[in-house]
Amino acid sequence: MMKIIKNSMVLIPLLMLFFISCEEKTVVYVDVFTENYTVYPKDWNVGNDDESGPYFYYEFREPNLTQQIYDRGIMQAFIVLRNQNISPLPFDDFWTDKGEKWTEQVTCEFRPGYVTFIVKYSDHAEVKPYYVYDFRVRFMW
Repeated sequence: MMKIIKNSMVLIPLLMLFFISCEEKTVVYVDVFTENYTVYPKDWNVGNDDESGPYFYYEFREPNLTQQIYDRGIMQAFIVLRNQNISPLPFDDFWTDKGEKWTEQVTCEFRPGYVTFIVKYSDHAEVKPYYVYDFRVRFMW
């Protein structure tokens, strides 16, 4: 019985120390940069280097997207919809016009110094998007 009491006298303080150390919280500070982008119908370029067919893209120069943020950070891209609602990219939508149906996929690619927005149609039509696209990108590091 004495051995159990001695062992518990050692074990109880160790357990208390463990639980106290688990309650300590580490505060992590994150740097955030958010930028809004707008692509107008006249801005889109046609890309033909994808085996699936043509697509449309527009590339913004973004000096805040450094190599360090690219390597160690997080980049999130959103499309801004009606009423200022946002949806994360990639974003898929379905369209119909004069009995024709197709899907539109909007994506975003990053590389140091640049943000590129891409629109692809399921029918691979080479008709440029004819409305204004608003995007929001957030960089965290």
